[in-house]
Amino acid sequence: MSRRPYVRPMKRTWFLDHPFYRNYMIRESSCIFDGLYAINLLVGLIQLVKGQAAWDSWLAFQAHPLMILFTVVTLGLTLYHSVTFIAMCPRVMPQPLRKMIADKTVVAASYGALVGASAVILLAAIWGVGA
Repeated sequence: MSRRPYVRPMKRTWFLDHPFYRNYMIRESSCIFDGLYAINLLVGLIQLVKGQAAWDSWLAFQAHPLMILFTVVTLGLTLYHSVTFIAMCPRVMPQPLRKMIADKTVVAASYGALVGASAVILLAAIWGVGA
């Protein structure tokens, strides 16, 4: 075994050289925003438990223009992640399933599941707000 193994030189921005890797890094970086947004929602739940004044201050913080921008950016990145994930679904299916089911069917079923789950969450939120 060599004492100094060869390490191929690599630039820090290697993923910017090819569009596939650039899109991949954008898609994967969306998890940072999703994680931060989940922490934000967790803080909101904690503020809700603390009482009305804490909840109102959290709601006021959510109305800040930077938080609105953060929410919009997170929504955009999440939608981009969803679209690219659904487009990738037929390619990562096991080969026996891929031979049985057309790619268009898998993509259509995935979009249907996304729309259905979003509708259920939206209806739950509307009924939860009205209750």
